Amino acid sequence: MTDGLIEEAADWADRLDALSPDDRAELGAWLNRSPAHRDALGRMVRLLGDPALFHVVEQAERASPSVPAPRPRPRRWQALARPANRRFTIGIAAGLAAVAVAPLLWHALPPGGTVRADYASAVGQQRRVTLPDGSDMTLDAASRVAIAFSDNARDLTLQGGAARFEVRHDASRPFAVSTPEGQMVALGTNFSVDRGAGHSELRVYRGRVRLTVQGQAPVVVTAGYWAEAGRDRIALHRFDTGSYQGWQDRWLTGDRIRLGDAVARIGRYSPRPIRLADPALADETFNGRFRLDRPVESLTLIGALFDLSVRDEPDAITLTRK
Repeated sequence: MTDGLIEEAADWADRLDALSPDDRAELGAWLNRSPAHRDALGRMVRLLGDPALFHVVEQAERASPSVPAPRPRPRRWQALARPANRRFTIGIAAGLAAVAVAPLLWHALPPGGTVRADYASAVGQQRRVTLPDGSDMTLDAASRVAIAFSDNARDLTLQGGAARFEVRHDASRPFAVSTPEGQMVALGTNFSVDRGAGHSELRVYRGRVRLTVQGQAPVVVTAGYWAEAGRDRIALHRFDTGSYQGWQDRWLTGDRIRLGDAVARIGRYSPRPIRLADPALADETFNGRFRLDRPVESLTLIGALFDLSVRDEPDAITLTRK
């Protein structure tokens, strides 16, 4: 794979979500000029980690004109062509070669094959993606999900943070989300999972989810309920699916919120780590509504409930007893 081909594929990948009809036709012609073009763009899209772009590629291939496409002019990636950046170009080529070859489209998955991918969001930034099966996933800030989709299962692991799922029904491929505390299997639904301090929270907005925790009988959680899954325990509570949005509207809202959970959730929006000087404070609870994307302001308000001071320092934000 040449530097020039990498440059062209990178430019197309950078523009995929904003192509005009003419651009799509031009892309289709470029893709059909050579199998190497399709391979380069496919690997670049997988490197970007957003399967929603796969459908754009498929549509462009179908809309391909019969005339050859001119070479697109480099845009944001134009620096790759300069000799001074050759090492960076070679690094990208190595990264592309290391990406596992996976089908561009879910329906093209060969028998026994598996699509694996990691999705992550930045601190302070939520992210929405379309999964290979067509389900939608919204990640809270500073969150990470790993997937392994095969011809008989859709397994996801919430490695940190929180995510909400709008699941596309497929009875032959169960959609299961795992955390250290348990496994949540969608029964055709819309639900969210949040990693707290030593426990996970499952909220069901529509449909049903089967929750399994080691040492406990499985529980089917229905719309309007949220479950707290800890080690060897499950606690169920009601909530209003019409009004509750939680982290999705960048608010920390609820009753009996653990201070440790509040620190973890607000921490997803803070460029500096947030610490409790006394770990025993983590189990203190409070009620209210606080902005997630204003860490110092919200922590100051929460700290006032417990007579805590907030030390805003360059390397960390610390809550300590006055």
